[in-house]
Amino acid sequence: MTRDAARSVLRDVGRTVGRSDVALVYGGLVTLGALVMAFLPDETVDAITAHASGNLDNMRARPVESLVLSGLVLPHPSNLVLVVWLVVAVAYTQRWLGRAATVLVGVAGQVVPSLVVGAVLTTGIARGWLSPALAGADDVGVSYVVACVTGVLVARVPRRWRWWYLALLVAVWVLPGVWLRTFTDVGHASALAVGLAVAFVVSRGVEAAATPDGWRPRRAHDRPHGDERHTPRAPDRDDGPGRPGAPDRP
Repeated sequence: MTRDAARSVLRDVGRTVGRSDVALVYGGLVTLGALVMAFLPDETVDAITAHASGNLDNMRARPVESLVLSGLVLPHPSNLVLVVWLVVAVAYTQRWLGRAATVLVGVAGQVVPSLVVGAVLTTGIARGWLSPALAGADDVGVSYVVACVTGVLVARVPRRWRWWYLALLVAVWVLPGVWLRTFTDVGHASALAVGLAVAFVVSRGVEAAATPDGWRPRRAHDRPHGDERHTPRAPDRDDGPGRPGAPDRP
């Protein structure tokens, strides 16, 4: 990449982030919380993290509160590196989908993986495969949302780079689980799957909206001969004096 191209990319990133209120508000809240926690005693940080965690114990006692707080707390300032990725990804998602859809994607990226992890832990503990202590393990941070949103953006990557981008996402969010095998790896894989599913649905919807009848256009030899009045979303019409679709007769 040339210097001019790099500057152009950075300017585009800056403009996109600057216009994204969702990215700025979410990233600002998480960053502010992380900076405040950096000056608190370790015991206080541990207590806040335990209270905000989206683990099984908290999900059973305070499900809504734990789902919200777990996506806002960063227990260590080093995790702020992930916030940069979060802000950029959320900003480009808002640029593509708009504010409301971006919020919904972020909520889905936090809630669905948390529920999947909860179901996996509940099953594993009940069957004796996992330690009961995992019910109270810490599970906080923005990584689920980042995995989901970066998965959504796969639909915006040019086709020639799309498989490389997808391979990068798999390497970051899925492959570590092969050898680490932690419950957060299950959450990351689930979040990425949610994002890819949203990307597929939205991209197909965009393709459909770009065609006159709202459906993917068919090739010429695939089109049926004769009356096509029942094409989806086509208005009803009377093509003749005797019956709909009949040819005009003198």
